[in-house]
Amino acid sequence: MPDPVTYRVVHTTRCVYSNAVTNARQLAHLKPRTAPWQTVRAHHIEVDPAPSEQFEGVDYFGNSVMHFAVETPHEELTVRAESIVEVQSHAPDTDIDAGPAWESALAAPGVWERDSELDVVQFRLASPMVPVLPESIDYARASFPPGRALPAALFDLTRRIQDDFIYDPRATTITTPVREVLAHRRGVCQDFAHLMISCLRSLGLSARYVSGYILTYPPPGRQRLAGADASHAWVEAHCPGVGWIAFDPTNGKIADLEFVTLGWGREFSDVAPLHGVILAAATQRLTVAVDMEPL
Repeated sequence: MPDPVTYRVVHTTRCVYSNAVTNARQLAHLKPRTAPWQTVRAHHIEVDPAPSEQFEGVDYFGNSVMHFAVETPHEELTVRAESIVEVQSHAPDTDIDAGPAWESALAAPGVWERDSELDVVQFRLASPMVPVLPESIDYARASFPPGRALPAALFDLTRRIQDDFIYDPRATTITTPVREVLAHRRGVCQDFAHLMISCLRSLGLSARYVSGYILTYPPPGRQRLAGADASHAWVEAHCPGVGWIAFDPTNGKIADLEFVTLGWGREFSDVAPLHGVILAAATQRLTVAVDMEPL
């Protein structure tokens, strides 16, 4: 098994407002999640201006969250999260073609089964941003012929999405529907994760949305630029007898040592890095910089 890797991750969000904001209340998913394969060695968040209220907690899915309020007038808000995280390999150590047939994990979409494990069953259900669609079933079918091993089918779907879709940050927004992404074949990591989850849930399989970071590499001959990385999204699918397996449809691979997990939920809205409300007659300009480096 590969050695664990320790990363330092700095995630800086800066909001600049056209007029003074008198009150802002935010919820942050910026502390990496503790998991069997991931250990948070250190974590710190700085907010400027300093919050008048701040407390940490855990959401419904078990993710760490921080709530804070800034009640002094301000025209700029900066949130800087720094974490030291150790990641161990958690990819399946068996041949993906030797797993159980995908039909063994099948259930009718949206059906709750008596005595089923809630953590698995709840991720078969549609959610506002990830609907169950006939178009999603049609697209997924090519990867799920009768009797195919579930891990192999999941990996095939992952690779097909990478091959069939173009990464285009200008093609979508955070609210673009899955049906539109499927029709236009363009989007970003959030869109591709939502699409893959829609495909799996439409078939009756359990899949959840994962928010976090991926290690990126500069072009040959170039140095790494601080802040040039980005937050990322991928998918975890449940395989009976194996557990949850992470797949990255944006890059067409299993998510393992190069990934740091912030949290998971049904969709992007459950684990958005930062969202909230402000009291102001103003527009905002948002910039995000992420730096992830192995130590």
